[in-house]
Amino acid sequence: MAYAFLNNVGHGRTGGLRLAHWCAPVALLLATAAIPAGAAEYQLEPGQKAVGEPTRYTIKQDEVFADIARQFDLGYTEIVAANPGINPWVPGTGRTIIIPTRHVLPEGPRQGIVINLAQSRLFYFTDGGDRVETYPITIGFIGKNTPLGATRVVSKEPYPTWYPPASIRAEEPELPAAVPPGPDNPLGEYAMHLGWKNYLIHGTNKPDSIGRTVSHGCIRLYPEDIQKLFGEVGVGTSVRTVEQSATAGWRGDALYVQVYPSKAQAQEIDTSQAVTLDPADGVDEIVRSTAGNYANLVDWNAVRRAAQQRTGMAVKVADRSPGGMAASRDEEPAARYEASPSQYGGSASRYDASASRYGGSTYPYDAAPSRYEGSSSRSYGPPLGYAGPASYYAPPPGYGQPAADGQKLYSNWYTGR
Repeated sequence: MAYAFLNNVGHGRTGGLRLAHWCAPVALLLATAAIPAGAAEYQLEPGQKAVGEPTRYTIKQDEVFADIARQFDLGYTEIVAANPGINPWVPGTGRTIIIPTRHVLPEGPRQGIVINLAQSRLFYFTDGGDRVETYPITIGFIGKNTPLGATRVVSKEPYPTWYPPASIRAEEPELPAAVPPGPDNPLGEYAMHLGWKNYLIHGTNKPDSIGRTVSHGCIRLYPEDIQKLFGEVGVGTSVRTVEQSATAGWRGDALYVQVYPSKAQAQEIDTSQAVTLDPADGVDEIVRSTAGNYANLVDWNAVRRAAQQRTGMAVKVADRSPGGMAASRDEEPAARYEASPSQYGGSASRYDASASRYGGSTYPYDAAPSRYEGSSSRSYGPPLGYAGPASYYAPPPGYGQPAADGQKLYSNWYTGR
């Protein structure tokens, strides 16, 4: 196949595994893999900023975190950060994990598309801001950032053809002049052009990349998510990008704070490294401002733990109902992570106290599939010998048809630009 070499392009910077090593063992499983349910939608009450509920999930045989994340419309980093100490590629049949499906909305107007890059989430507000859909996204890796500010959707294109720009061709001269619609196209099935030149919201042919910091600045969604969003968003819809490392908000009588891994920590998670302690600044002030007259009810120790640990879990820090926090200490299904220096292991801090990275000595995490290779594109997949299910999205009828308006898209083949 003319584009078969694309499956062998490494992904990132420092050596690791390539898709070609594992795609054959799982090829027979693709046709039977389940299609995920897709994005969550929530009706918002006045003043409500937290949506969804976390839950627990028992891992089935051969399941890996990438598949479970997609099943619950989460990003890879979201689910790994919420479950420290568990190997994402060999998590263990029968183990119970946290599904972090409570989200605190970013600060700002509830209008159109709002993207919080720190949260790796896109929010689409409808009904005058009284309803929201939320989607996990892929964002740019360090040095390849999505612009901050306001823009809009200027055009939409189904089944796009990708034309590698000169900047990407300089990094990977083996790329073809054009990649037509189909399974080798990194833009997936749908692309929405933004007012910022060369920046898109688009799908992907590598769903395991969602939730990671691996793009060249484009916003990438799961195939089923971009299909839904593409059908709902009109040309002219406002798009606002923000970088809010922590969000806080009320839902009923409960106040939640959510502190996200830094970009460097997210990249450490993605590349199987020990996660360096990097407490978030300003979280106390965010919570105090949101709590208002109820600041005296806030559990400030919980706030500071959340700022230090940055697991991305929405943590309840105040309750203004009768009985308050005393009546709901054990409501959250998430484990409580102590923030003692010994747990983080000194300068090479970790979410887990064990000697090995993220989960003991039973599996060499160095062999995880997300090790980097090459200069600009990255490849994700199970480790060598993996024979479990793989994330899959069957192309719809019409895949391979030319783009409606013939417009050329300029975006890195895998990561976006």
